[in-house]
This record gives sequence, C-alpha cells and structure tokens, in this order.
Amino acid sequence: MKKSYCNNCKGLRNHSDLFEKKIRDDDDGFPSIEKYLVIQCMGCENISFMKIYGDISMVDYDQEGNAEYYYDETIYPYYLEKGNELKSLYHLPPTIKIIYEETINAFKANSYILTAGGLRAIIEAICNHLKIKNDNLEKRIDALQNKGFITSNEAKRIHSIRFLGNDALHEIAKPQKQHLYILLEIVNHLLANLFINDKIIKGVVDTVIDKYEDFVILTKNIINLDLLNKELSMTELLGKSKRLVLKSKIAEFETAFIREIQEGKIEYISLIEVDEIMKFKVEKIPEKTLDW
Repeated sequence: MKKSYCNNCKGLRNHSDLFEKKIRDDDDGFPSIEKYLVIQCMGCENISFMKIYGDISMVDYDQEGNAEYYYDETIYPYYLEKGNELKSLYHLPPTIKIIYEETINAFKANSYILTAGGLRAIIEAICNHLKIKNDNLEKRIDALQNKGFITSNEAKRIHSIRFLGNDALHEIAKPQKQHLYILLEIVNHLLANLFINDKIIKGVVDTVIDKYEDFVILTKNIINLDLLNKELSMTELLGKSKRLVLKSKIAEFETAFIREIQEGKIEYISLIEVDEIMKFKVEKIPEKTLDW
C-alpha cells in the first residue's frame, strides 16, 4: 500500500479510499488521465482530497531503456511538510494575522518568492503596530532592538528575513524551501513572544506584574469572603500574591491605588487611618476578571 501525507499526523501514513473518480482525455491525441480521490488516514481518520495526474510525456527510462511512467500527486488542503503554523492566531493584531495567514498559504502552495516577501511584510507590520518609524526596514529592526522589543541575537535573525525578502522581491530570486522553514520558525518565535505567550499564560500561571492596570486586577482577584470588612495593610491585603508584584513598583502602585480610592474610581475598598497608618478596608467582593 502506497503511503500518502497526512496533514494531521504530519507524516506519511496508510490511507483508505472513500471515493474515486477517474477521467481519461484522448481527444487531442495527447492521452492523459486524472484521478480524484477522497482519502482517509488509517491512523487518525483525517480526511483529505487527492488529485493524481499523468500523461504520455511523464516518462523516465531506466539504464536498460525501459519506460517508467510517473504521476503527479497533489493533496488538499495544502500543508507544510516540516514547519509549524502558529496556534492562537486570534491573539495577533488583525493586520499581522492577515499577512501571516496569507504567507502560510503561499508557502503551502509552494510559492516561495511570495512566501519570502510575506515573511518580510510580517516584520514591517510588526514595526507598524509597535509604532517603529524609520526610513527603511534595516533601521526599523535596529530600533526594535534599541527599544527592548527584541534581543541583539533576535535582531540578527530578523535581518536574515530582510535579506531573503529583499532578494525575492527585488531580484526575483527564488529562495530554497529549507531556508524558508528556518525563517518561518524565527517569525513564529517573534510573534509568540510579542503577542501570544503573555496572553496565554495570564491567569493560568503566576507572572510578574509590572503594570498598574494588572495590579488592580490582581487586587480584585485575590479578595474573598475571608477579607470582607477587614482592615488590612497593603502587605496583608496582597498576602502571598505580593511576590508577583515587581518590588520596585509596589510603592508606586500603592500610591496610585490610594488616589483612585479617594477619587471614587475604586469602590470595593475604602481607606481607614489606624495609628497614623493608612489601611484598606474591604467593603465588598468585586467582580473577578481573567484578563491579567
């Protein structure tokens, strides 16, 4: 049994034929045959569509001069043989998501020049989203590093994408498939670090809090019935969760927190002065939020 590629298993697998339709064409004196099949992986049961094409010109000869005919096989939907597509694309900014999806589709369709151009365009779109404005992409990549969005090693790798994209678009140089797989992994890593990973782990595992907005969300999520009507210092209020807050930011966050309570922006806690020490009284249980 001839193995076919399974997009779900990511490799060659045995398949069963669920449907087959064969079409012969001899009308123009150039015999050809097309076969259309619906196939199912015998491992994971994934369904694919296969087109097989052959004609009299598709022939090779062995050392003894014997003819050996061959066929072209195409499996749909298109797939990546080695590289991986990013998951959780809904976390990406809309423009970057569109360019990424179109680039992946071009790669699956073996459109390597368009793929290289698409990878370069993703870097441009990242710079646009992060408001990195310079004369050319080289300077924009350097600015990404200078502003702390990427490391120096990441900048070097991203410049490789710029080089390959420029060659493809300006010199119409077709890149090698294995090079594109390497650059795709670089882009995947960059997008995951900038836009996806933090959103996935927030609320799932403990992370350092360095923004006031996240600090307020933390206070909402840690308040429970045991704290209701109690008068607490900031350390007592945060409890074990204090370790999540960047030490250099605690005083700043507490000052802003007190100010918002005084301005009526925070209603679930009131301020009480006890022995000249400002304490927080939990008035009610706030609505929890998962966005932190």
